[in-house]
Amino acid sequence: MPEFYDAIPVDWIGPGKTAIVEVDGFPVAVANVDGDFYAFQSLCPHQGSQLGGRPLEEGVYITCPSHASRYDVRSGTCVRPSSSDGFDQDLMVFPVRVQDEVVQIQI
Repeated sequence: MPEFYDAIPVDWIGPGKTAIVEVDGFPVAVANVDGDFYAFQSLCPHQGSQLGGRPLEEGVYITCPSHASRYDVRSGTCVRPSSSDGFDQDLMVFPVRVQDEVVQIQI
């Protein structure tokens, strides 16, 4: 069964921000949505552009800088396909929990 790994302290990423962290050797993007944390793949599934580290838009969306695909970080759902070819694959998301003021991610 996959296990949870300590990723970051809860005060490391402010609301509306994202970051990339390494979890068990795997790069994962983490978003703070008004104090709730969500983890998702750090690269856009379209052409591998970096998503983590970009600010959230409208509090819950992240947009690929290369092709404008837009994703809901809470579910990974592609809410706006790429402007260049209509690509709309969703992001992988990972279970998150907070214990003792530490964000933990299950890989």
